This record gives sequence, structure tokens and C-alpha cells, in this order.
Amino acid sequence: MKLAREDYEFNNTQICHIMPKHIELDRALINLYMLLKHEGRRPVARTGRIEVDVDYIVNQLLQQHPDELHGFADHPDVVRDWVYSDLVDMVYRGIPDKETVAAPLPLHLNAYKLRNPKQAKDYRAAEHLYSMLRAGDPGLIRRLADFLGQGMDASASYDTYDRQTLLDLDTLMIVRMVDAPNLKESASGDKGYLDPPLCIGQARLLAADTRALLVYERVVPRRVLIGYLRAAFGLHLGLYLLRLFRQVSGWVRDGEAHPACLNCPVDPNAAQPFAGCPYAFQNAQAELPLPELLVDMGEDYTGHLATLARENCARIYAQMNDYIQAVFTINQAKRFAASDRGRRHLPRTPESVGDLVALLKAPSDVMLNYFSDRIDDLVPSDALAEEREDVRAIYDMEALNPLQRFVELAALERTRYYRKYLTEQLDTVLMKNQDTCLLRQGKGRYNERRWHIGSQMLEMLVQIAVLEPEGAEFRARPILIDDLLFWMRQRYGLTLMPDWPAATIQDYEAFNANLSILKRRLREIGFYTDLSDAYNAQVIHPRYEI
Repeated sequence: MKLAREDYEFNNTQICHIMPKHIELDRALINLYMLLKHEGRRPVARTGRIEVDVDYIVNQLLQQHPDELHGFADHPDVVRDWVYSDLVDMVYRGIPDKETVAAPLPLHLNAYKLRNPKQAKDYRAAEHLYSMLRAGDPGLIRRLADFLGQGMDASASYDTYDRQTLLDLDTLMIVRMVDAPNLKESASGDKGYLDPPLCIGQARLLAADTRALLVYERVVPRRVLIGYLRAAFGLHLGLYLLRLFRQVSGWVRDGEAHPACLNCPVDPNAAQPFAGCPYAFQNAQAELPLPELLVDMGEDYTGHLATLARENCARIYAQMNDYIQAVFTINQAKRFAASDRGRRHLPRTPESVGDLVALLKAPSDVMLNYFSDRIDDLVPSDALAEEREDVRAIYDMEALNPLQRFVELAALERTRYYRKYLTEQLDTVLMKNQDTCLLRQGKGRYNERRWHIGSQMLEMLVQIAVLEPEGAEFRARPILIDDLLFWMRQRYGLTLMPDWPAATIQDYEAFNANLSILKRRLREIGFYTDLSDAYNAQVIHPRYEI
């Protein structure tokens, strides 16, 4: 059995823009900056583009700004070491024969101008982030671009520093790197249309979190705030993918888009934003309630809670197989609709994922005959005896209609491939084993993936949690530890102390220990001081007055 590419097509921007590949968040941000600056369009490619390396960047600095960067020309080796170690994202860093500059670090909106496109690939993660931001809060695009692009002279003919805006040293260096007339560019003629995200609720939450973080613009160092944004983008990309695992599978199973998804009830400013979402971890009243993400705050991977967190993580990752098969099914329905037979048979061309899913509820004879022919192409009857046993078993399943049988055959060959890359993708967007992580994994079969919040991720979450919306503004106020636990659970589906009716004494001991570790870690990052055992004295205090 030999599949053609259209037999196992997976990429579908109406479901998810991101291709199932390994993603680096810094490169996703660099490509996002292009879209933010040009309102969803990519810039026109420059003619004569050369490969950017560290020496090229240093030479540009010395040639373009000799009168302003005092002392640089006298110490080029020091400048080079600084650029190499602190200001650029390298591919294969430390391997002399292979290392290459991907792009400057994403500290400024114009940093993308010195990217190497081949090394700075993000596999459409930037498009997905942009579509989420635009769908969740259209006005946020300009607000975010203004913050990231600070310091540029709007009256100049090309992007140049205005010499007035105060910038930190690293950001100022990147501004100087791209402050050159030969880097002038314009947006392409493409109108910049991107399919909106399938889960609008997660897009709204991402936009709300981004607006909240931008409140700290004047009090948090710029590099730290961009680190918060990076962590928030990665978190929401990961949660979006996890949501799709159940949402897309549920639509295909039911043969229709869920009515709640067509009129999304998610309100980021509500106490329980996802209470009405049928596919949210936080919604215990859903028809098919999902296990919440049980987070282990400790470092001991042999502990009881770490074991529970691993089992929880494995259960959620296991939903990936159903998702892959559901995407295959939707894409094959799309393939039929685009065929000559489908165009003549269908009264109108399906325009959305919901329209395609509706074809699956009661497939017509024309549609089933189409996939019968595809199966004959895939597994000719005269060659069936030579096929593997598992292929023959699927071919002989009478309970499956031709579409289902075709998808099963395609899934048999390609699920392992897509599962591998989707797993890598989740690992990278959830920043596995970094300080900003939501996921941790060690070496050895007893130290598999488990949910774990890194210190910088915890700091970013608390910075949002202490903010309270007041109309179009925010104010910071102290919150109780219990308020933080409730907020994390209802907003992101992260639980440290789940409500399990059948919990054992050992479970409760682990939950209480987990809470103690959370308090200790909050104390370490400067948000929590327990002056008393009294409940109302266990307060998280804002770090800044907003």
C-alpha cells in the first residue's frame, strides 16, 4: 500500500495554521513581528539578500554608525563576542562547522530584518498567533506593535532610531543593527487574510492576557516583559493544541460543530471564563468532562503527586491519536468536496470546518462511492493478498463505511509520524524543562512527561493574577493563595489540589505538600510573605503599583 500525499494531508489552516513540526518560540516571535508591523502581510523580499552572520552584523554596526557608537571600532572583537553571546539566536550554537545566525533576539519589532529565512522558520506559528490575537482583540495588534517598535523615527524615510526614546542597552543595539537604508522594505500586496482560529475562546484569553501584561510596560524591564509575552504565547499555543484534541474529535464524532463553539460563550473577564465551553478542562459540567491538568510543583519525580501528574499528562497526550484521525477525516471530506464528483453532487461548496463535518453525519452514496474508488486505487484487489495483516484486517472491516475505512488505512501508515512531530511541537511551545515551562521530563522511563510550572512561568501567571480589570484599565491588588488556585484552575485548567471524591489519604497528603511547595516558590520569587497561619494572612502581594 503506497499513499499519495493527498491521501494523508494533515495541514489545514482552518483547523490550525501551525504545521506539525518542532518550533522555536524566539523564531515564532521574529516572524510574528513581521505580521504585526505589516498588518498580517509579509514584507516584499529584498533583492540581493545575503546570508547574515555575526561578522556581517558587526561590520554593519561599525560602518553605519561610526560617530555614535564610540569605541566600537577600537574593540571589534569585544563587540563581536557581545553580539554572539547576548544578541543573536544561533542555530547549532557551539558547533563551529554548523552554527548559523537565525535572527537577532526578539527584543524589537524590527529585529526580523536581519533574519536568515531558512534558519528562522517557525512553520506558520506566527500566522497562528497573529490570527488568535486579531480574532481575540483586533485593537491589540496596533497596541502590541507600538510597544515592540518603540524608539523609531516616524518621520524618517526608513526605520531609524529617533535618538530620544530611552531603551535598554540590548534593545538599542538591535535597533542600531537594523538602522540602515539598505534594509528599507515595504509590505507585499497580499491583503493579509488569515483563517480565524477554530477555538475563539482561547484566542480571547490570549488577547486578554497580552493586554494585562502590557500594563507593566513602564515598570518592568523591557527584556523581562518580552519574556513574559513569550511565555504567554507559548502557554496559549499549547493550550490551544490540547483543546483541539477534543474539539476536532468531538465535532467529527457528532457529525456537526458544537453549537457552543459557533457562538463561543468564553468571557476572559468572568470568574469562570470556560464554564460554558464543552471542550475545556475547566468545565466539570461538560457532556464528556476532561481531566484537568494536574500540576506537580515539586522537583522529586519519584513522589506520589509526580506520579499522578505523569499519569494525567499521558492521558491527555493519548487524545492525540483521535485528533490526527479526525483531521484526516475532515481533510478527506474537503478533498471530496473539491473533486469533480463532489462539485456536481453538493448543492454548495463547504466553506468552513463545520460545513465539512456536516458531510460526515450521513455520508451520501456519491461520497461513499468516491472513497470506494480511492480504496481500490490504494489497495487493488489483486494485490490485497500481498499486503500486511493489519492492512488486510482494516480492509475487511464491514462495520466501517468506505470513508472510515480509507481514513483508517491512512492513519495506520501516518499516525506515528504525526504523533512524533505533534509531541515535539507541544514540548517546545510548552517550553519543556525551561524556567518558563509547563512541562517537565527527565531521563529514564520512570521520569516521563508531567505537568510542572517553571519559576518564570509562575511569575508571569502571578503578574496577571494580581491585576483586576476596571473598565479599560487595570489595578493591582493583593489576592489570597486560595484565590490564585481558583484563578489558575478556572482560567487555564491547571490544578494543584483537585477535588477528587475518591481521593485517598496519600492523595491528600500529596496535595497539601504541593500547596506548601507553591508557597515556598512564591516566597522565593518575592510575591508571598506568610506572617501568620491565619487564612486571611496568606496573601500574595503585587510587586508593582498599577
